[in-house]
Amino acid sequence: MRTHTLLPVALLGLLLLGASCNETETGTEKQGDTPEETPAEDSPGETGDAPKKEKTTEIEEENDVMVLHINNFARAVNENRYLLVEFYAPWCGHCKQLEPAYAEAAGRLKAGEPVIRLAKVDATEEMELAEEFSITGFPMLKLFINGERKQPIDFTGRRSSDAIITWLKRRTGPGVPVLDSVESAARFIDSHNIAVVGFFDDLESEAAKGFKQIALDDVDSEFALTSNPKVFKKYEVKSNSVVLFKKNDDDRADFALPDDGKLDKEKFIEFIAVNSLELIIPFSEKTSQQIFSSSIRVHALLFINSTVESQTSLMKESKTVAQKFKGKMLFVFINMTDMAGVTPEVLKYFGVSKGDAPTARIISMETEKKYAISPANLTTSSLEELCQEVMDGTAKPYYKSEDIPDDWNKGPVKVLVGKNFDAVVSDPTKNVLVEFYAPWCVHCQQLAEVWEKLAEKYVDHADIIIAKLDATANEAESFEVDSYPQIKYFPAGGKETVDYTGKMDLETLSKFLDDGGVLPEEEKDDENEEDEEDDKNDEAEDEEEADEPAALPTNKTKDEL
Repeated sequence: MRTHTLLPVALLGLLLLGASCNETETGTEKQGDTPEETPAEDSPGETGDAPKKEKTTEIEEENDVMVLHINNFARAVNENRYLLVEFYAPWCGHCKQLEPAYAEAAGRLKAGEPVIRLAKVDATEEMELAEEFSITGFPMLKLFINGERKQPIDFTGRRSSDAIITWLKRRTGPGVPVLDSVESAARFIDSHNIAVVGFFDDLESEAAKGFKQIALDDVDSEFALTSNPKVFKKYEVKSNSVVLFKKNDDDRADFALPDDGKLDKEKFIEFIAVNSLELIIPFSEKTSQQIFSSSIRVHALLFINSTVESQTSLMKESKTVAQKFKGKMLFVFINMTDMAGVTPEVLKYFGVSKGDAPTARIISMETEKKYAISPANLTTSSLEELCQEVMDGTAKPYYKSEDIPDDWNKGPVKVLVGKNFDAVVSDPTKNVLVEFYAPWCVHCQQLAEVWEKLAEKYVDHADIIIAKLDATANEAESFEVDSYPQIKYFPAGGKETVDYTGKMDLETLSKFLDDGGVLPEEEKDDENEEDEEDDKNDEAEDEEEADEPAALPTNKTKDEL
């Protein structure tokens, strides 16, 4: 039996599992993902006994999406002013996930914007077209304009129906609107939750052109330009700059251009990403991608019961704290009465129950360290104090723990939790062998019988303890789990902890204990060879599954049940 190496766990990975369990609709993957190996039963060209339909120049549709191939592709491109084409593979998980959103966008555009049409090409069947347009992954979307097929525009938006439509309208519409009066500027700013306005003396300057280019790809904000001095004066803008107006928080953020007047694209995109978010972001499927992709790696979570007025008031008052740490920390609101896709595992990961609201947790996405404020102590002052301590590096991490079971010491296998872990493993008179497991882990379940027999074998050894700890529900400062099952040996006398890497059978485990925590050399060699082979197999599996939509794992990822 081998252990499964675990991926690092971070807050939003868990949140996203509850929200959508894949990244296709949030657009986090590359434009074309690396194709997986085609399953034998789905191999291109294998259609059983069914005869292939003759390909003509006629164009058929499936759910308002044109079905294209080598014989009708040119006609579709020439007859449609704007044509977005998806190059897909029938077996591609991301393509399957995109299909309903793509069809919805196609129907809406066909009805309301007939000059914009959507089409698809089976790139595994139409190899000639795939080669012509350099299709290297699936799905890959390209926009053809006015019959031009030599340089189509790569789709860079998110893969939801709304995002597809917005991206297309930006590319095919009149462009960024110009606000030529105070009245038009006021109407524009007041009518959008996020309004990004470029204030430029010259609308044909390089900075203004760069602003327009960025506006084409950002489908989450509305953009406009102005060079009108009265508009400058109205909004107290004295030099070339960009202002982001945010209705939700009645807030604005200014991005001043340097003396040379150049618009730094990366800094500007980062400016929009940071400032377009609400001060306290209500977690939902729609906002999850913004949170998860943010460059801000420290997140403060407020677990609030929205039906309790005092708790909603507390959250509103906490905006002052969020404002103080803006740009350094993201504040996220988890509604305990409407979990909006947040799985129970999220609560378990943070050691929060529904009855704990209001409470707060802070997590560093880099170190995975968590910090907590109990319900009784949560105020805006205590929240601000903890945030500052986390920023200063002086905060004490929070480690979750179940309550110590009354019978934890009665059976052959001792049951450890976070609260009694240190006391047991640091006993100078005991040699303690601990299995860190996950209840859902198949390998842990297979090991359970062996572990029980091992404990029974050494039950009369006063200096040996066989124990187990559910690492999905318990943490301690002195240990870190990166695989399930993971076995550690804590020798008596405070000697250095030993990671067990041998075979997980009764005989080998017994030898390990009898030899004082030393594994025979041949066992190490055998296990290393097995690990290397497992690594190769895992790499092959990862490549094979690269384009499948994410799903709830069995025992690959820590805490992702």
